[in-house]
Amino acid sequence: MLHMTDTIIRELVLPATPEAVWAKSFGSPAALSTWFPERIEGEFVLGEPFVLVWGEHRSQCRLTEFTPARALSYQWHPGDAFTLDDHPAEELTTVRFMLEPTEGGTKVTMTESGFERIAESRRAWAFGQNNGGWDEELAKLPLAYSA
Repeated sequence: MLHMTDTIIRELVLPATPEAVWAKSFGSPAALSTWFPERIEGEFVLGEPFVLVWGEHRSQCRLTEFTPARALSYQWHPGDAFTLDDHPAEELTTVRFMLEPTEGGTKVTMTESGFERIAESRRAWAFGQNNGGWDEELAKLPLAYSA
């Protein structure tokens, strides 16, 4: 039996100020796409959609928070290439990147929550895809700061 939770949390520390981490890795579609998707279509406008693109895989998201040098959040349907309308809006998860100053630089906390609202038929699969996926994606982030 798969033990599941509602939330995936990952933390890492980058050797730079929150302002530098924001500018280089989160503050614009171009910054986020330096490590997360191959590219982003659209702009970061609160409440508006944008698309994360990995090859032919396209995931539509909606920006829900944009606080410079502090937090970036969006909602999406996790686990595969989906548009916002592919499943009920109640099943969207929220991905939040929080930046906090800490000894040695900036602590980045990634939280994805809302898995328990996903239909049972795809909940465990979506959680499994993203649980492992975040390990792969976040491993790319420190590479820009190691040198």
